[in-house]
Amino acid sequence: MNNTFAKFAFLAVVIGAVLFSRMMYPAAAPAANLASANNVTRGNASSAVPMFILPSAAVSAGGGSSIGSASEASGVGSDTRTEADVPVANIPVANAPAANTPAASVPAMLSGGSAPPPALQDAAWLVADLTSGTVFASANADARWPTASIAKLMTATVVEDKLSAATAITITEDMFATDVTEQTLVVGGRYTVSDLLRAMLLPSSNVAAEALASFYGRNAFLAEMNARAAAWGMSDTHFDDPSGISAGDESTANDLLKLAQKIYADYPQIFQITRTPQATIAEETSGKKILLTNINEFAGDADFIGGKTGYTDQADGNLLSVFRDGRKPLVVVVLGSGARFDDTKALYDWYKAK
Repeated sequence: MNNTFAKFAFLAVVIGAVLFSRMMYPAAAPAANLASANNVTRGNASSAVPMFILPSAAVSAGGGSSIGSASEASGVGSDTRTEADVPVANIPVANAPAANTPAASVPAMLSGGSAPPPALQDAAWLVADLTSGTVFASANADARWPTASIAKLMTATVVEDKLSAATAITITEDMFATDVTEQTLVVGGRYTVSDLLRAMLLPSSNVAAEALASFYGRNAFLAEMNARAAAWGMSDTHFDDPSGISAGDESTANDLLKLAQKIYADYPQIFQITRTPQATIAEETSGKKILLTNINEFAGDADFIGGKTGYTDQADGNLLSVFRDGRKPLVVVVLGSGARFDDTKALYDWYKAK
């Protein structure tokens, strides 16, 4: 009997200990609930994503269909901005300028004893040695961004290889429909390929870009642009039109570095055109002379090798610039800037002072 009593007493102690433990330490939530607590949903999406802090600049997954955009400088010597075809609220987040200053990345070999690069509000930028490709500083350099008229640099490479400079092209209404604010060319006017190339690169004529591509065969021309991007290692680049007016024209600062390297090595005549402050072209039928003014503020500077500016509502201000620092060519790419020339100068000055 004593043994039976002892067994019941021991069992009572065990049960009491278990109950006390449950009271002091409640059971943890099921694993499924823990998983859902660390996830959030966005909008109407049903899939949950981890609650990570995302970078300030949005990154697009790839090329897309054209979204109505403002043309860059279609007037002679001016930067004309027209209303977009869609409300700003409908522009995808991937094509909206970054709200916060991107965090700059500076290689360790440059950080010691050097002042940090300027804090910019741009979506993406980089400063690099054009010859070696060494990047001295960058922010969001792999983020895809609308190219705006920087796309015209790739267009120019195709023109140089595929069209004869002396060939005359007549401007049609379809070509002019690309940018009805055009002030350089006229419907029915005949211009040589050489003159259209200058009109495309100096005042950034969208109609000139469309005329060159359409004369060759627009689809074939775009296929050639994209084939070159792939061949030159520009894996995050897509061209949707020859002028860059479409939001489907996308690239990254790193890819644009590769484009600048290719032009510098194999198409120096393109940069030679883009650094010219002014040029004169002629309408072939009438012989009327037209003065073109370069909208690039660096054109004519002694250390400016060449480059291209661009603007659309989706991209904001873009600028690719190549400078000569002593004997070394330096490239500065700025994307999504409200002050592209000031920001480029700030980065260039930072490099020279480091």
